[in-house]
Amino acid sequence: MSHPNKMVKKFFVTLFSGKISEAEKMLEKLKKSLSEDNDPGYYDALYGIYYAYMNDDLESFVYKVWMNQDMKKQRKKLVEEFERRANSPFTINPGFYRAWSDFLKMLSELPLPHKLSQKESSQKVVKEHPTQ
Repeated sequence: MSHPNKMVKKFFVTLFSGKISEAEKMLEKLKKSLSEDNDPGYYDALYGIYYAYMNDDLESFVYKVWMNQDMKKQRKKLVEEFERRANSPFTINPGFYRAWSDFLKMLSELPLPHKLSQKESSQKVVKEHPTQ
């Protein structure tokens, strides 16, 4: 694999920890270090994850993987499917699928996204202190 796994994981940890400006700088470094010739689409997937997260796109795959229990249970199958597509000779941007596969493999090691933890804590406050 041509991408720096440690740097990618650090990007995810930084992004989901809420260190947005630091995550943006890391994404720029990743863009420079990832070769489109060797793994086309990898950076595009990373940017898509960043963009969906920053824009609170609750319908995006990145949010659904965190919030949908069925998707959590199917993570292994999803990884296999993304890897199958990444390794297919007919896939135009295999790095795109490889990046999603990497993300799903790292998921259990990543912190709960700060935006989701904020939503959970605000929902607890509403449940614990309902208005009368």
